[in-house]
Amino acid sequence: MSMTRLLLGPNDQGRRLSVDEFREAEETQGYRYELARGVVEVTEVPNDPHGQIVSNLYDAIAGYKRLHPRRIRRYGGGSEFRLWVPEMESGRNPDLSIVLEGAAKDQRGRFRPALVVEVVSLGGEERDYVTKREEFLVYGVDEYWVVDPSSLKVLVLCVEEVDGVTRWSESVFGGDETIVSRRLPGLACRVSDLWLDAEL
Repeated sequence: MSMTRLLLGPNDQGRRLSVDEFREAEETQGYRYELARGVVEVTEVPNDPHGQIVSNLYDAIAGYKRLHPRRIRRYGGGSEFRLWVPEMESGRNPDLSIVLEGAAKDQRGRFRPALVVEVVSLGGEERDYVTKREEFLVYGVDEYWVVDPSSLKVLVLCVEEVDGVTRWSESVFGGDETIVSRRLPGLACRVSDLWLDAEL
């Protein structure tokens, strides 16, 4: 006997699901789905400015990979990576995830990204600056960038150990400053490069 799989759609915004239920569900195309502390979040596919910024990030990472061979194993966006945080009943799809060479595998046997990036959408500030910051730390991400088109700044969070406590250290970059990344030493990406053609 075949079981009917749950089909998620925009009307499922706010629906409570377990990680296992969310993992097994199918998704109606045209939307993005994440599980946030046991609650389904449904958002529109990002608009053109958001998509352009993500494209500019891809260009910067592709350039870095060419200049620094054998550093990055692979990278991709929300459709290629989902970070499961069962301890917090969450499943997240960062705008950009980067797996470095020699990466360990997660509980599902997939290589763990060392660095993830979210581009802040209007109304998503709390999610990207607070909620995901906590979840990515628990997941074990080493570095998390919050790229904010409204402030034209990039917040770079790096894991550090202080008195036996794992936490984020913070650096903020703006204008024509070059983003300093611990995980991608020698990255030559200016903050202003991220806004090219984004029509902000």
